[in-house]
Amino acid sequence: MSIIPAPFLFRAMLPVPRVDVLPRAKAPLLALPESCRVPFPSQLDGQAGFSELRMAWNPEGLAISVQVTGTTRPPVGDSMLPEKADGCRIWIDTRDTRSIHRASRFCHLFTLLPVGSGAKGDEPTLLQHPVPRAAEDAPEIDPDDVLLESSVSPKGWQVAAWFPAHILHGYDPVGVGRLGFYLHVRDKQLGHEYFSVGEDFPFAADPTLWTSLELNSPE
Repeated sequence: MSIIPAPFLFRAMLPVPRVDVLPRAKAPLLALPESCRVPFPSQLDGQAGFSELRMAWNPEGLAISVQVTGTTRPPVGDSMLPEKADGCRIWIDTRDTRSIHRASRFCHLFTLLPVGSGAKGDEPTLLQHPVPRAAEDAPEIDPDDVLLESSVSPKGWQVAAWFPAHILHGYDPVGVGRLGFYLHVRDKQLGHEYFSVGEDFPFAADPTLWTSLELNSPE
């Protein structure tokens, strides 16, 4: 049995397709097709995942959708206590600088919850956080500039976000063509799912542990 996690055996470069019709004019605004599915490198270790990630980009911004299935209760969300809520944390490095161990101003950290906002607490929530131990913090955003959608069913929940280009400092999909990315999904019933390595490694603070995403244009 190897003591080296499977994601360390190679440097993944996962493709993310360009979808120019995003965001759409009518609901669902951020529905992404199967071609936008991004696999979890952690599944190379044989983990049975409960999350599905879909992503797409265009020059105007970046779409991220996370779906969780297999639950038997509705998600719990609290914008005041996001660490105890059902949802996900998303790390984005707009320059994919894999050679630095401390985050730069191009590194962003968001919490995305399917519920927790609105008068009834049933609307999606986005929170921005500084990356731990960062050498520089990304500029503070206005969460109202991010388009959010979510849905809840008897079998799970889904949440999606559209990040306009000006929200992501340094976003240059044509010039740079890559992103550093990490995802941690948390469900109180199903547990934790990590995009790559888990809590044995300091992924929360170290961009070298994030995965490279290649922003592909259609042929």
